[in-house]
Amino acid sequence: MREIEALSFGTIAELAERLPIRSRYFQLLLAWDAPDTTPQQLVRFFVPLVERGLVYFCAWGSNCEAVHDAVDRCDIERMPETRDADYIVMTTWHDDESLAEALWFFKVCALPNEGIDPSECDRYVVAVGNPDWSIEVKRALQSIEGDADDEDEPLECQADEI
Repeated sequence: MREIEALSFGTIAELAERLPIRSRYFQLLLAWDAPDTTPQQLVRFFVPLVERGLVYFCAWGSNCEAVHDAVDRCDIERMPETRDADYIVMTTWHDDESLAEALWFFKVCALPNEGIDPSECDRYVVAVGNPDWSIEVKRALQSIEGDADDEDEPLECQADEI
């Protein structure tokens, strides 16, 4: 599986503009204290990412369930009639976990749905609006061992963790 690239942006608007997507597909953990906004406002932030090949999305931070729902809405609108696109965006939110726990899940358990080779996906953790999180992300990623497709290590994701 590809290495996870940790990035930090000052605003959510920078995410779609500056995320250096190099492959057809990518996975993203977003650490963001999302403001209370309408679902339609949140959807506007994520449409460009879903259109560019987002296949797995983890949301962490305040209001992360609404962020997760916005990405789901983008995916549904991408294929409204039959939902028969070549993939469905897998999504999770992590409101009751520390950032380190969400990072562990993303690194060890997050796999795109069948038909997409995880080794062909770029992987990003992006902290928005909080530079301290980017430091925490880099430290935590160095301490987490294993990946979801690491054949040398057994996958230790429990159903209650997913």
